[in-house]
Amino acid sequence: MYKLIKRVARTVLSEIWMNYQYLFRRKQVRLSKTKTNIILFGIPNHPNLGDQAIVSAERQFIADNFPNINLVMIDETDTASFLWGVKMAATSHDLVMYHGGGNIGSLYPLSERNRRFLIKKLKQQRVVIFPQSIFFEDNMVGKYEQRMSSRIYNNHPKLVLTVRENYSLERSQAIFSTVKCVLTPDIVFSMIDTLDSSSVHKPFRKILLVLRGDDESCLTAQFKAELAAALDDRFKLVKKTDTMAGEPTNTIVINDNNRARLLAEKLAEFAWADLVVTDRLHGTLFSILTGRPCLVFANNNHKIESTISTWLQGARHIKLINRYSVQVIEKSISELEHQSQDNLHEVKQKYGSLKKAIQGQL
Repeated sequence: MYKLIKRVARTVLSEIWMNYQYLFRRKQVRLSKTKTNIILFGIPNHPNLGDQAIVSAERQFIADNFPNINLVMIDETDTASFLWGVKMAATSHDLVMYHGGGNIGSLYPLSERNRRFLIKKLKQQRVVIFPQSIFFEDNMVGKYEQRMSSRIYNNHPKLVLTVRENYSLERSQAIFSTVKCVLTPDIVFSMIDTLDSSSVHKPFRKILLVLRGDDESCLTAQFKAELAAALDDRFKLVKKTDTMAGEPTNTIVINDNNRARLLAEKLAEFAWADLVVTDRLHGTLFSILTGRPCLVFANNNHKIESTISTWLQGARHIKLINRYSVQVIEKSISELEHQSQDNLHEVKQKYGSLKKAIQGQL
């Protein structure tokens, strides 16, 4: 009950603060008067390079498929401040979009509050949300957040929600019953074939261990230590990293000036390895982009299992682990194969619904 009261209080205070920004801290937006505009909200500046890869893929997807569009990108922290200007300047030909990822739900309330605020204020504008995962916890906090989101999303007549795997599609159809919900891959899949990658052959020698340290992880500290020790014993080189930029004590603000460089540096780490072991979804996708076999552990909100079952069932170079024992892991590594990205071209072609949503054809 205490957590619920705390969440409700934060929601109320956040609503007051966003309304203050919306009314009294307005920022002007410059829209083209000769081209159709796409105004993309929710751009993160935090050091999670999975989210930054999504930003890069979103921008490239729009440039490749809609070359005559004027793209305006707005930071998540500026959502409320720019809404008034967008509301006044945008026409019926323009489109508002919101950044994709895995933050619709109760695990990342700040992102969900910003998105709800935008949806509530722009009822007359077409809004399309880039591919998302949905997860509301099965507790009082999760049910409270789900009710809030359901009410606001369902009250928007021109909202299209794209989701990136089947679990989220089922949840979205149940929770957002009046919203147009469509299935499309994580937008980072659209970057397949954009990187040069050398082939990997057995026996694997260089291992990249990419494990998260937040609440989404299902792995205990003891198991992580046992896993690291087992890999150290078996392989010549084991390197530990994460999909976060910088160190925990040195938070990096990411923007257009450093995003491409930091992503390139991280992808180079993945390209160094013969095999990636991870419990991050974008650790898996970075493995795919660099052509590296990947052993991936499930996390606590279905997005990894559902992404693999939706898009990667036939992939012999990606293996999902649900049993946390060193013996299972060693056996799974021996079964992994190198696989060309040619086998993933079919996934890259699955963005038809997203293109139609942007064009207003859904």
